[in-house]
Amino acid sequence: MTFDTRSSSLPRNATLYRVDSAHFFDGDGDGRGDLAGVLLQLDYFTRLGVDGLVLTRHDRRGLAEGYWQAIADRLQQAGLSLWLEEYRHYRSWPQGQILPLCTLVDHGPVGLTHWLEKRAQGGAAIWATGGQDLARVVSRCGGGDLKVALPYLALLACLPGPVSLWQGEELGLPHAAELGDTRGNRSPLPWVEYPEQPSHPMQRRVAAEHRAMAISRQEQEPDSPLNQCRRLLQWRRRQPLVANGRIDVTGLHDGLLWVRLVGEQPSLTVVLNLLPYRQHHHLPPQTRGWQAELTLGQAEMSDDHTLNLGGFAAAIVRPKEQE
Repeated sequence: MTFDTRSSSLPRNATLYRVDSAHFFDGDGDGRGDLAGVLLQLDYFTRLGVDGLVLTRHDRRGLAEGYWQAIADRLQQAGLSLWLEEYRHYRSWPQGQILPLCTLVDHGPVGLTHWLEKRAQGGAAIWATGGQDLARVVSRCGGGDLKVALPYLALLACLPGPVSLWQGEELGLPHAAELGDTRGNRSPLPWVEYPEQPSHPMQRRVAAEHRAMAISRQEQEPDSPLNQCRRLLQWRRRQPLVANGRIDVTGLHDGLLWVRLVGEQPSLTVVLNLLPYRQHHHLPPQTRGWQAELTLGQAEMSDDHTLNLGGFAAAIVRPKEQE
């Protein structure tokens, strides 16, 4: 099965970040998140490697539409575009380009089959794994195992076509409530590891499940979800097959998903282990063999070109080129 997206003014390798300003960062010191806080943290988005911000419907309440031009100007200075969330689609500001939002809503590997079938229908769209009305993907698809963030981030990173991260997905945050309670993904973003500090009143409301996953801690850990996400988005930006290629879904079996990117450049194969135990994937024979381009989690390739993937690990490999 092969598929592609139609032409769009948004680059096909673009990554958008869907921000909920009320729970992102407090910019005026009143203990609540706000748009001022979003603008104070523009460096966070550029370091993450995203290309634009999507503001939710809640962000627009009580604000004159002319205000958005001032925000767009600030974002443009940081190299970011502005998008506004509508009902099941995003609208760019100020051009008004509209792209539908397609989100994984089912559970685990079975849900991916449904998602990729929708992807095969083509057309310009934004692809995502989470949103403000859904339980977080770590809890929805991994039973709360925090390692499940890596293969889903890798899947987003390899898709040719614009994708969207929901606030906190880059940190691998679990859902902070029962799965049916959407408040579980609206806990304030954990900026500091010790939220009891009086200088951060908003941080005192951070969910207990998220405090050990604070940005201040993840910044210092090379293999944290945040730094792994940065690696993936940097790879996504420079990978020609993401910008110009197409995807051939070659298999989904027992929680092991492999996806092949093809185009004018040599092909890439992305293999994701969506289950918590070790699995093996045998790569097809190649004249010169295979080489690993990027691995996440416990992933290694044996001499016979078998990928050994630990629980929730991922690997991006390519055929070896002529030396």
